[in-house]
Amino acid sequence: MNNILKNFKYIADNEGITISKLELIIGASKGVLSRAIANNSDIQSKWISKIVEIYPKYNCEWLIKNEGPMIKNENSHLSEPQITETSINYKELAESRKETIESMKKQILYLEEKIANI
Repeated sequence: MNNILKNFKYIADNEGITISKLELIIGASKGVLSRAIANNSDIQSKWISKIVEIYPKYNCEWLIKNEGPMIKNENSHLSEPQITETSINYKELAESRKETIESMKKQILYLEEKIANI
């Protein structure tokens, strides 16, 4: 497995999530990362950018070149990732998504009614 994919796995483990959950968080289609890991194939650079954007605590040089510490501002080089507290509040994320879904449902009903009246 290439270093970037291996480091994606380390990030998922460090965050206490599965690769499938990581795909969801970064907005990738289901299986994008897991298939790449299973097939040892390349991934699009946009997924690396998304990881860097969503998880800014991870060192870009470590992620891409496997150089330096895994976590930014850490003095020692890590050969294996250490577990740290996750920065995502999943309850807030779920509530936000629930509100978005409810809003979209209302909009769909409104548009269906409008179409029916045409």
